[in-house]
Amino acid sequence: MSYHPIANYIYDLLVQEITDQEGEITFNFLNISVRINEKSAIGDLFQEWLTEWMRLKRIEFRTKTNTQEFPDFLLNTSDTIGLLEVKTFNYNASANFDVANFRAYYRSLKTEAYRLDADYLIFAYELKDYKFKVRKMWLKKIWEITGGSADYSVKCQVKQDEIVNIRPVVWYSENQKARKPFKSRLDFVEGLYDTLMKYPGTQNQSSDWLEKVKNNYFYHTGEEL
Repeated sequence: MSYHPIANYIYDLLVQEITDQEGEITFNFLNISVRINEKSAIGDLFQEWLTEWMRLKRIEFRTKTNTQEFPDFLLNTSDTIGLLEVKTFNYNASANFDVANFRAYYRSLKTEAYRLDADYLIFAYELKDYKFKVRKMWLKKIWEITGGSADYSVKCQVKQDEIVNIRPVVWYSENQKARKPFKSRLDFVEGLYDTLMKYPGTQNQSSDWLEKVKNNYFYHTGEEL
C-alpha cells in the first residue's frame, strides 16, 4: 500500500514516542485549572496537540485557511498530493467517527478525485480517571476503513431517511461476521456509486457520476482508477 512518505514517517515516529505514554488534559482560565475527563472534545484537542508535535519535530506541513476544510494537513507543496486526515475514537467503543460528509464528498470527487488517495491517521484513545492514553494507531486509505452495510453499499449515518455522513466499518475486528472493508480504491468508488444510485436523494442525477470520477482521477494522476 502506497502511503505518502511523510505520512509514513509521522506514523512510525508516533508509534515509537507515544506507545504506553500517559497524560492528562487540563483547561486553565483565570488561574483556575480543571482536569478534563469528557470525551466529546478529544478529537479537536488531540489534533491541536498533534499540530504542535509536528512543529517540534520540524515536519513540514500546511493547513487550509479554513481549518474545517479537507484535509487536516497538507504534507506536500502540491494541493493534490500528501493529503492527511486525522481521526480519533474511543478505544472502548467501536469506531464511529465521520469519515466524510456524504454529499460534500461525492460531489468533490467529480473535480477533485485525487482525494481518494488521502491518508487517514487514526487514533484509538482511552480516557479514564482523567488519564489519557493512545491505545492503538493506524495509517489507512479510505477504502481500508469503509465498507458496506445492510442498507447501502457504503456504510453511512442516516437520519430521518437522509444520508448524512460516511461512517467506517470495524476494519480492525477479528470477528469473521464483521463487515469487511473494501479491497481497493475502485471497489470503494463503485460502492459509493451503487449507494448514489440506490439512495432516492441522489439517484436521478448520478448516472454519469462514476465515469466523471474515473476521468477526473486520470486527469489528476495519469493513472486509471
